[in-house]
Amino acid sequence: MLSLFLGLTLSFVTTGSSMLEPAKETPTHPSDQNYTLAYKKSVEEHKPLMVVVSAPYCPACQVLKQTTIADMTRSGELDNVSVAVVDRDAEPELAAQLMEGENLIPQIILFSKTEDGHWKRRRLMGFQPVQPVRNLLQKVRDGLTRG
Repeated sequence: MLSLFLGLTLSFVTTGSSMLEPAKETPTHPSDQNYTLAYKKSVEEHKPLMVVVSAPYCPACQVLKQTTIADMTRSGELDNVSVAVVDRDAEPELAAQLMEGENLIPQIILFSKTEDGHWKRRRLMGFQPVQPVRNLLQKVRDGLTRG
C-alpha cells in the first residue's frame, strides 16, 4: 500500500507539476499590434480602429489590457475592430497626438469612418470595465447602421 501511495505521489509530482501552473492563453486577436498595422488593417477591412494608450509602469493600464481587452478579445467582441496598443513612453509623439493634450492613462480611443469618409473620434479615459467599452462599440455600430 505504501508503494502504491509513493508511486502515485511520484507520478503526480513528475507529471502533475505542469498542471499546477496557470495556462497561458494567447489571444486570437492581435490586440498588441502596433498603430501603423492596426490603422492599415482598419482601412483595408473597413473596421473601426481602437487604440489603447498605456504605459508599462501604469497598473490601471495593465489591468485594462489583461482583463477588459483580453476578455473582449476572447469573447469575440473585438473581432470587428482593429486594435492597437500604444506605449506612451516608447512612442511619445504618437501618444501625444492621439491623446490630444489629455495626459491621463489609460485611454481607449475609438476611430470610425463617417458617411462622408471622415474619421470620428471617441474616447474613454482611465480604467474601464467591459460594459463602457461595449457601449462605446455599440455607439459606433449604431452610427454605421444609420448611414
